[in-house]
Amino acid sequence: MLINIHRHFPQPPYPPVPEGILEIESRYYGQTGAAAAAYCSVGLHPWYLKDINWLAATQWLQEQIAQPATLLIGEAGLDKVCDTPWAEQLRAFELCAKLAEIAQKPLVIHCVRAYSELLTCKNLWRPTQPWIIHGFNKHPQTAKMLLEAGCLLSFGAAILQNNSHAAEALATCPADCFFLETDDNFQYTIDNIYARAAQIRHCTLEEIVLQVESNFLLLREK
Repeated sequence: MLINIHRHFPQPPYPPVPEGILEIESRYYGQTGAAAAAYCSVGLHPWYLKDINWLAATQWLQEQIAQPATLLIGEAGLDKVCDTPWAEQLRAFELCAKLAEIAQKPLVIHCVRAYSELLTCKNLWRPTQPWIIHGFNKHPQTAKMLLEAGCLLSFGAAILQNNSHAAEALATCPADCFFLETDDNFQYTIDNIYARAAQIRHCTLEEIVLQVESNFLLLREK
């Protein structure tokens, strides 16, 4: 089974999910429309915190987290490029991280130019649940820093680019520390991502499929 650990859907009507693929739809507070996939992750995205009702957002998160279809928390995180005030981002990130601990579910993280701050939060909060950095597309040295701190990495369409940092990082990432995703890229399918990942890691497609399956099962057991 191919596992797409993080994806968004275009506007309805939604394309059918092919057989043999488990897709986890990322949904955020304030998002309109019904879920398109059978499973999801839920969070407070740093891009969408303007005029947020914190009481309603917390209640929504708690209700969604309690649903059997919710496998992960997030995406949540820190983004130095967006215009959301830093204090609001930190508040939302900490709330999602705390609820992930209470629910005993892994946290999917959106991080843009804030990896040092992210690791400061991790050291301060000391989470027991895995933190997954989605859409990783930075230098292998940054990947090494995150991996040494106990984070996991998820790679998407960036690995399809020639000589990309994402491809370099995936090539050296420990086998039990990575996932694959399409995020909001509708040009490529998860099949394309898996095929390229196999090339990068110099293994067969079947080996990549089995490895990500194993990583996902281990993730849910933590």
